[in-house]
Amino acid sequence: MKHNVVLTLLASGLLVSCAYDASYRPASKPEKMEFGNNRQDIYPEDVRKDPALYAKTRLTWAGVIVSNTAAGEDTGDKISMDTVFEHHYCDWGVDEAAGSKRLLISPRGEGRFRMHWEMNPRDGSTTAEDAMQYASPGRVAVIYATPESVDDDGTIVLHYRYVRVLGPAHFDRNDIDYGRKGESYHPVDSAAVGTASLTPSH
Repeated sequence: MKHNVVLTLLASGLLVSCAYDASYRPASKPEKMEFGNNRQDIYPEDVRKDPALYAKTRLTWAGVIVSNTAAGEDTGDKISMDTVFEHHYCDWGVDEAAGSKRLLISPRGEGRFRMHWEMNPRDGSTTAEDAMQYASPGRVAVIYATPESVDDDGTIVLHYRYVRVLGPAHFDRNDIDYGRKGESYHPVDSAAVGTASLTPSH
């Protein structure tokens, strides 16, 4: 296993312990507040089974961006975004090898969710096209939100609270395959999984 991820295996090959270089650290004060207050132990299938139970629950999920549209018209200095994500299990372990900080997520997850959200560009010349490039398909986002509803196809609709988009140097899903908290970890054959690594764009 690469990236200084320390694995303890039984003779059968089952991974029962996984230690990382560090844990995920929010990048801003607002994100730190959200990360500290939101639940990471509630998953998409829980919400699908009982949307009303989790309607006011503040959640933190990691997701790969599947599709995104953006519009700057009639929104003042804000850019409006509609994004579809694919959920991935995340235990918030970070690999700091080679001078980078890479969030290590599982290649597996629990399906799709979508969210309407807004960006506040620092530069007044930022366009909707710039926003779509920043949050382009294949990038990863750490999403802070509350569930609103579930579409007929099972896609969960979230109410936006905060989003951090990660770029290529800050994400990896090649090392370990795992599920919900408390489930087993297994090595991943990196040649069989593709990599989508992401860091905050500027």
